[in-house]
Formats: sequence, structure tokens, C-alpha cells
Amino acid sequence: MQRKHNLSSLRRVLSILGEAKPVKRTAVLSALMVMLSGAAVRAEDAAQKFTQAEVDASPYLKSVVARQGTMADTSKFRKKGPYKIALAAQGPTNSWAALFDQEARHHVDQLGKDKVSELLYASADGSADKQVPEVEDLLSQNPDALILVPMGRAALAASVDRAAAQGVPVVLCASGVDGDSYVTEVGTNLYGLGVRMANWLSDQLGGSGNILVMDGIPGVDTAEIAKAGAATVWRNKPGIKILDEQYGQWSTSEAKKVAEQWIAKYGKSIQGIWSDGGQMSQGIIEAFQEAKLPVPPIASADYSNGLLRQVKDGHITFSAGQYPNAMVILCIDTALKILDGESVPRFIDFRNAMEKTQDVNTSNMDAFFNPKWSDDVFPPIFLPDSKMVELKYMKQ
Repeated sequence: MQRKHNLSSLRRVLSILGEAKPVKRTAVLSALMVMLSGAAVRAEDAAQKFTQAEVDASPYLKSVVARQGTMADTSKFRKKGPYKIALAAQGPTNSWAALFDQEARHHVDQLGKDKVSELLYASADGSADKQVPEVEDLLSQNPDALILVPMGRAALAASVDRAAAQGVPVVLCASGVDGDSYVTEVGTNLYGLGVRMANWLSDQLGGSGNILVMDGIPGVDTAEIAKAGAATVWRNKPGIKILDEQYGQWSTSEAKKVAEQWIAKYGKSIQGIWSDGGQMSQGIIEAFQEAKLPVPPIASADYSNGLLRQVKDGHITFSAGQYPNAMVILCIDTALKILDGESVPRFIDFRNAMEKTQDVNTSNMDAFFNPKWSDDVFPPIFLPDSKMVELKYMKQ
């Protein structure tokens, strides 16, 4: 029955696509992309299982596992469009966030004014303190839905509660908050990401070797959760010896500085590296190359086009997850589903709902690397080439 339903839905979308005006086709294609890819779970995700002890030991993992299997009834939010959508974003503090904003604006433009009448936008400039009053201001404009990129799990919890009390459905995008007042969260299992990258590195070393670990920013959920996932692997791999573990602040320059200190102290005894971010991985590689040492196998929590350029040119063995800024497209589409009264999962993993978001490694990287993109682009990107050129993220 489910397969028949999927085929029927696919035929309807293809029919609409054939009849749609050009300006609307991106929106229809987005729906098709989610339908097709959402029907099949990534092979590496299907194989990734967690013990009950792991689930019980991690409140984050326990919450994600529970919410993935729970649908939110959104019938009370159903209303006629067009809709006024509020987006409380990180703000263009780096290239990842800048392209996040551009993907959001472009997607709303493609949806058209008959679907989204207005996109209310607020930049937090990366600050939870600034974001709290901005969310209050957005709510005062009576949006139909709020998409929130939380700058602090605890700091933004009350803002989400306030939105819920006002009857505004909240979609958390790229990060989470304490509490349970939101409708759904779009992201990925960060604990599982840490586990996957740690297992890959262990496998590269045959379960035995000296490694270095570079975490993101201390206290930030996205860093600490991936770190905790990797730590479960290290505990069960007695042959893996961690020479040192430090935070690299998700900064290329800081990571390079730390890596230079590592090289001076450990030199050729370094056999592998686990890094919680593409920017840091780039800095680590630079340090090894400038020291004229071979770069050991490196596991990276995400990747940029620049990292792919480095590993391709340097013939480096690597594997990386991804945390795409283009997930905002899925966040917007989810908000619209809620306003249509359609039930949605309480946790939506973009890896099961967006194309080109699987892990990348030495064998498949050519499908993701774009030599015309600048180094600070985080794939996948769904902006047209003309827009990327206009934004100076792509050569003509």
C-alpha cells in the first residue's frame, strides 16, 4: 500500500512539473527531491545501530531516537495561505551562514508570493543574547510560522515557549533547544556523526594507532555531542591511543596553530586525526604540508569545497560528514507542510530528505567537488550558477 501511495504521489508531482511555469519548477523539484530521497534511508544510517546503554547514557541521543519515530499532529496550525514566515537566523558571520541566508531567500522567491507572502528575517550575528529580543520582535509581527536557528540551547528555550503560547508553530533548524514546545527539528544525528567518523578512522588504522583529536567550540552542543559519540568508539578500541585532544574553535587559523604544536611534539608518530569541522581540517592539513610531512588519514565532521580541493590535490585519505546550509530549504518546506496541516516527524534528518548529503570520502569526492566554487562553499548548494557568480562564490 505504501509503495502504491508513493508511486501515485510521484505521478502527481511529475504531472505538475510538466505543467508548471518555469518560476515555480524549483519549488516542485524540491518537493520531488524530498519525496524520492525520503523513501530510502542512507545505507550508512541503516547500518548504524545504538545499544540501549548508549541511548540511556546520552539525553541527546535518547531524544533524537524517540522523536524520529514520532509524528507531530499539526492540524491545529492549518490555515489558508499565502503565509508570512519568520526566519531567526545565525546571521552572515561566516560563509556557511551567509549561504544559508541566500538559499532561504532564493527558495522563497521560487515558491512565489502566492505561497509565501513575506519572509521576515532577523540576524543574530551569532549571539544568543541578541537573538532573544529579535525573536520577540519577529513574534510581534504575527508570523504564521517561525523557523529558528538557535544560538543557545538554554537561552532560546523561553522564546520557543513564547511562540507556542502565541500559537505560532516553531521549526528548529540546524540546532536544538531545551524543552518541548517546538513542532519539529531539522538537522542530523550529531552523536551518530561522531561515531561514524571515529569508526572510519579506526578502520583505516586497523583498530590500532596513535591519533589526535580536535573538537569544535567547548560547550556548544554541535561540538560536544559529536565528541561524545566519538568517545564511545575510542573507549571500545583499546588499540587506539589518543596522543592529545584539544578544541580548535572551528577556526582554520586556530586549528593550524594547534596542529603545528602537535607536529613539533609528536612528529611522525601521528597516524590519524579526528576533526570536528572542515575549517579545522583545512588548517591541520596546511600545518602538515608546510612541515613537509605526509598527512595521515583524517576524519572530518563536515567539509568545504576548499577541503575537497586540498585532499584531491594532496591525494589525502579522508572521510567527512556534512552539515549543509541548504538544509534551510527543508526547514521552509517543513513549515509550509505544518501550515497545510500535514503531520511531520518530530525530528527530520536532512540526510534522509535531501540529495548529496551522504558522507564523502576519497572514492566519491569527485561527485561533490566543484573546481569553479570558492573554497568557503559548503556543498550541496541548490542556488543557480548565475546566483553563485553574482555572490562571488563561483568563477564564471
